[in-house]
Amino acid sequence: GRGTMTRVRSMLLRSKAHVRWFITPWKQPPAREESEGDVERIPSIPWDYKMEFRNPTSTHLFMRNLELAVRVTAKTFRDAFPYRSRVAIGSSFTAVMAIGMMECAIQLNDPHLYMPLLVKYTLWNFFPSMIWDTIPADTVAWSLGLDPLEIFRQFGSEAADLAAKAKMNMGVQGLKVARSILASFMTLTQIIRVLQTALKVSEWHKEAILDGREPPVGHGIHERFIRMGGTASDVTELSMARYKRNILPVFDGSSSRRRALAAEFSDGGKFPVMWTVQSGNYASLTDWEPMFSDPTAQWYLTTRNGEKILYIEADATNVEEALALGKEATDLSVAQASRGFRVLEMLANTKLVNPPDSIVRVFLADTRQKISPGGNKSLDLGEYVEQTKEADITIDATAPLLQEVMDWCEAVKPDPEAEEANGSKWKPGWFTEITGGNKEFKKTILFDTTNKDYYNVIAKTLSKVGYRIIDRGSIDPQASFHLPRLIYRETSADTISLFHTLITRRLADPSRCCIMIDSSRVVQELDYIGSQFQKFQPLEDDHDAPVAPRSATVQEGPLFKTICSAVIYDDLLRQVRIWTRMGYKPYEIQRELNQRFAPIFSLQKELEEEEDPIDIEED
Repeated sequence: GRGTMTRVRSMLLRSKAHVRWFITPWKQPPAREESEGDVERIPSIPWDYKMEFRNPTSTHLFMRNLELAVRVTAKTFRDAFPYRSRVAIGSSFTAVMAIGMMECAIQLNDPHLYMPLLVKYTLWNFFPSMIWDTIPADTVAWSLGLDPLEIFRQFGSEAADLAAKAKMNMGVQGLKVARSILASFMTLTQIIRVLQTALKVSEWHKEAILDGREPPVGHGIHERFIRMGGTASDVTELSMARYKRNILPVFDGSSSRRRALAAEFSDGGKFPVMWTVQSGNYASLTDWEPMFSDPTAQWYLTTRNGEKILYIEADATNVEEALALGKEATDLSVAQASRGFRVLEMLANTKLVNPPDSIVRVFLADTRQKISPGGNKSLDLGEYVEQTKEADITIDATAPLLQEVMDWCEAVKPDPEAEEANGSKWKPGWFTEITGGNKEFKKTILFDTTNKDYYNVIAKTLSKVGYRIIDRGSIDPQASFHLPRLIYRETSADTISLFHTLITRRLADPSRCCIMIDSSRVVQELDYIGSQFQKFQPLEDDHDAPVAPRSATVQEGPLFKTICSAVIYDDLLRQVRIWTRMGYKPYEIQRELNQRFAPIFSLQKELEEEEDPIDIEED
């Protein structure tokens, strides 16, 4: 009827919605494109992060919870019943059954002739003994087709018979009491033991999750990649929020952030989300082997050709120091990452049921930092890794950031009248010293920072492409409102605090501001600052505060430019993973990265040559 058709139609609509929810926005990687011309290039695939991995279904989530419940149950019974406990329990229950058999035997005329009755009475009264109950012997006899009047002892009415009957009943009752006491006591003891152990195991399980020592769950995972993050990693924190169970971050045991991250992304310790190695023990098998406790778990990325790739990334950038160019990594070194790559490759090939078809090792770091090869010379990290092949793909951490800054400098629109009117007020300052004198520049940028190293990097780099970089000491604060302003302090929190003051007190034009941050966690605060921009006015009693001109208005679109190193790194790492799925080889991807950031590399090389002139060897 019509009601049935309506129900069928609604079921189909729900099923289609479920299919759409499962499939989209995940997408299959596109096919590899062959380049035209002499220079082979790889096209960009501008996917959103939601498109990379499939969303888990409700069935997958149920299977994940079931797998974890099985783990906890197995640990509970393993710890609740060690060898000595099993011996004691077995002995006690054997005694219960022996007592039950004696209880039935003293009631029979000839116990040797009725062994089936003895066995059945013993077994059927085993569990009733735990609750002080008994199935009568004559009931068991009737169930076997035996007549109780024929097989059980019968007594007359004489005093001697009554005395014998009373003696037998007392023996039977005493055995019943002994059987029930022993069975109920042992049962209650084991129940209490299991409950206590279950509570302890649950706490141990939660602690193992928070400590990063509980192996990840295998159900519902179609693809997974591994990321070594050292003691702290801004990009890894963002990746955990974006890719959830499809990334397995690995942190150093000395990390002060890992437990907080585990608690945040595991819903308070309900399911494993990371792995931990002891401080510096990246080559220790005992630290890595438990991670592969499930030999059938999914650990790979899959290419369009069906190739299974063990994909391992390593973030060797320094936290909150994205612009500290050339500074030695203070967290994860290339040697530690190389150890982790090697051990993970070996364990995947020896512990898993289906070994990987290949391995791809990606290393994110400032490739301009110096590595000492042992003599009096030094090598760039990028050149060193290229020679040693300790990684398949090396991603430079500074080039994409500088490219973003240069793109903003090119796009930002200065105020020509303000620049011309205030040009005479600019003091040469440090910029003149580090760039070699006054020159003609196409645009002036105010770099609002308190770090000389950051200022040095930005000023020298941008001066090569036609931008004058000034600091607060080089301009009258009253004339700085209209200037394009790049804001970057020691930490993301400090950067946000300064920007909040500048915007809410109308000390800077937000449409000409670029905020550089390293942690993606403060993006929410930036959104709040933007929403509060219209609400705050300069303090009426603050006569020294420069007031924004009335002509300043908020433009449509983004109120200000934000450059977040964690977002840039995550997007670039995702792009490399997509290229890998498309079938491009590591050397092809490395060539593409080198070509994309070649202008930045040329600028950096030119600056290095100016700072470190070639020494002429003495004869």
